[in-house]
Amino acid sequence: MSKGNSRHCSIIHLKGAVFMRYYYLFFALFLWCAFPAHAQQEMQEIAQQKALLEQDPENVEVLKKICFLYLHKADYDQAIYYGEKLFDIGYERQDYDNAILYAHICLGQANLMKGDRNAFNHLGQAQSIGISAKNDSALCSIYNGLGLYASNIDKDYYSAIHYFFQGIEAAKRCGYERLHSLLLVNLSGIYYLKRDPAGLKYSLEAYELGHAKNDVYTIYCSSIDAAYLYFLMENYEKALQYIKEAEFIMLRNEFYNQAKVYALYGQILTAQGDPAQALEYFEMGLVEKEKNQISSVVINLNGYAQALRLLNRTSEAIDLLKEAIDLSRTNHMPIYRDELLKELSACYESMGMYAEALDYQRQYHVESDSLFSADKERIISDLRVKYDMERHENLVQQQKMELLQQAKQEQLLIFILIVILTVALFFYYLYLRKNRFYRAIVEQNKEAIRRERNLESQIQELEQQAIAGESEKNGEMEKYAQSSLTEEKKNSLFLRLEKLMQSEQIYRDNLLTKEKVAERLDTNRTYLSQAINEQTNQTFTQYINRYRINEAVRLLSDPANDTPLKAISADLGFNSMTTFYKLFQNTVGMTPAQYKNKIQEISRCD
Repeated sequence: MSKGNSRHCSIIHLKGAVFMRYYYLFFALFLWCAFPAHAQQEMQEIAQQKALLEQDPENVEVLKKICFLYLHKADYDQAIYYGEKLFDIGYERQDYDNAILYAHICLGQANLMKGDRNAFNHLGQAQSIGISAKNDSALCSIYNGLGLYASNIDKDYYSAIHYFFQGIEAAKRCGYERLHSLLLVNLSGIYYLKRDPAGLKYSLEAYELGHAKNDVYTIYCSSIDAAYLYFLMENYEKALQYIKEAEFIMLRNEFYNQAKVYALYGQILTAQGDPAQALEYFEMGLVEKEKNQISSVVINLNGYAQALRLLNRTSEAIDLLKEAIDLSRTNHMPIYRDELLKELSACYESMGMYAEALDYQRQYHVESDSLFSADKERIISDLRVKYDMERHENLVQQQKMELLQQAKQEQLLIFILIVILTVALFFYYLYLRKNRFYRAIVEQNKEAIRRERNLESQIQELEQQAIAGESEKNGEMEKYAQSSLTEEKKNSLFLRLEKLMQSEQIYRDNLLTKEKVAERLDTNRTYLSQAINEQTNQTFTQYINRYRINEAVRLLSDPANDTPLKAISADLGFNSMTTFYKLFQNTVGMTPAQYKNKIQEISRCD
């Protein structure tokens, strides 16, 4: 045997108990809580729970956690130690539905991992209590344990499938979706062991559930099983797709059982005619041997031996196969033993040793014939049909719920659209109404400007008459200066003021004051205010601003006028745009910008 092969064979010479220590259930340990993935975190959690136990040695909940922490750590002796403590406390208190139930589950799983047939007794007791207590969450794990016991120790795949279906039913009853998914993974694994591709739908269902829940561990387990079943169907492209995803998850999360992943890589390469390249993957699968399941080590070694035989290294292959068979028997792990015997027969046949080949062929038939029964096949077929029918009914119900939800969403959407449309129409109506209002304002101002131009001549005549009357009575000015302002003088004063406003447009002066205007009119600020107030009912400031706004309206009413609003404001004597905007809107009913836009809009329409 070559040096390299001796190195790999030495792997198998380790005691079976070392391998069994790391052979773990896919998911039974996820029943009570999510445990840390790394050993250091596990040890910290165990230390914390032990500290609590020292304070209260009979704390049932703490004992339960410690039991399953040790199971997850693969320290089955410690799990049994604390499981027995939990059982004793439960028996003393007659606490069957809690302490005794979970003690049996812990002891059953730990003994199952050690290959001890006492596991079946503990799991059976737990099953009776779980059914009596109607504890479906516990029954999920119990049926899973019974299924793995049937497949791994009894090699009774039919009973295993039956238990897994019962576990799935319990998981559905209690709504435990993750355990449901992982039970589907174990179920598909049994179908692979039976060489039945019907298990593919279960692994794919678990795979979809894993992605839907973003459950990395479920995706990892289901993608491995899907890859193996696609390999069984000789769909190597699909098999590689799923096993690559499993490898990516495995390396990223430091999951155990790498042998099972690399064994399939090697088998695919062997099936594709490249056994030399396959050897590299089989060797990778044997790295960190203590973290692999025995069944995975066995299938890895079987593939390794097959590749060696195809490379005419048959003697090395035979040594590997015999060591694998011994490992399988030592650890009460019959899974893949029939495959080992079949490959061993092929090796002897290729060497021309037909007697040995025939002997191992007979052993292979004895091993494989014990697995199959027509009656059992019918029972399993009935179970599968029942599950498929229930799954179909659930899918139909789910589709109905989705359609109902979709209908509700559509109704809500229609209602929202109606509300939006109603609000939009309302605002559009307000816009049209406001638009008509603005248009009316503009038309009124345009009409006012036309009337103003028609009256200009009349105003000029009145001014001339007032000036003539003032000349005739010039000599009497001093007499009136010391007396009250007569009606005639008020009219004359106001007319002269109007002339200044219209002809000289003194309102454009932004520094214009009452004193300045009074001085221009040869009067005082009191008479000026009195004349303005009695003639217009306005103050001096209001009177000046009215002229400014009227002039602004006149300027903005010209569509050809493109003078900026800021320039118009300054030219008309306003010291700030804010004052201009405020006075214009209060007087006209809209801002200068709106008025200007409306004038241009009307001009385009005309």
